Amino acid sequence: MRLAKPQSNHVCQLVYLVPQVLPMLTDCDTENPLEQAGYLELSGEHLYTVLHGATNPVARVLLIGPFASERAYSYIPWVRWARFLAARRVEVLRFDYRGVGESSGIFADMTFDNWREDVEFLANWLKARSRDLPLILHGLEFGALMASKTFAGDIGDALLTWAAPPNANEVLRALILRRIAAEHTFRGVVGRKPFCDYIQRLDVEPIECEGYQLSGRLWRESLEFETPLLALDEPNSRWARERPMRLLPLDKRAAPLVKGSTMGYLSVNPDLSGLFIDNLGWITKTVAL
Repeated sequence: MRLAKPQSNHVCQLVYLVPQVLPMLTDCDTENPLEQAGYLELSGEHLYTVLHGATNPVARVLLIGPFASERAYSYIPWVRWARFLAARRVEVLRFDYRGVGESSGIFADMTFDNWREDVEFLANWLKARSRDLPLILHGLEFGALMASKTFAGDIGDALLTWAAPPNANEVLRALILRRIAAEHTFRGVVGRKPFCDYIQRLDVEPIECEGYQLSGRLWRESLEFETPLLALDEPNSRWARERPMRLLPLDKRAAPLVKGSTMGYLSVNPDLSGLFIDNLGWITKTVAL
């Protein structure tokens, strides 16, 4: 399939790749709708998006994925979730953040506010497709943090989060700890360094973690990039304005959507039908409100 070259003459122009009808999945009881991949321009860069179309949609969902390093591992169940929804009359848009995956941009130049701009831009684009349909922001881990901050900015009609961290620092800390665990596996006791040494190095040079260069600037920003959500048992914030919210924690049984162990994942493509059905039920109930 030949990729379409991104256009730059219109900020909101979606340039599609050649569409194709995908084969039926085992967890779908109807034929998969058409999927269209393309680019949307934002601030001179191009966001890679995939629109999972639905016949006579009853709602639209923006899937806001995890941090850059988690993308490859959660990719399969994330796509299956999008297709599961699309086959059940829920249109879905998923994407790569700028500087990540198929999107353009340099990761080291990006900030958390840049990535939040990505979410806000795509949420508004998706809502504009049909303003009479509810728009649900659904984030996974780091994406849940982004979704909650966007929702607090009065964007979206409902919020669904999976495994939301309290702040971005928790995400980066876990990433660095996985690098330390890997290095300690192949080093003797004498050559091992504590966590604080790695953080001090960030002030001098970036640290490579799972293919991405983490800078001291990004680490410092992460300390202040926090969720606006209250505790899980107090989901109603003043800014929510009684809009539906579901804040769902996930454990290792949901791997690889979340980490299954310190070093990796329990399964690449597990059976998550129970999780999918449960959350589809919440979405359906939300649409009916």
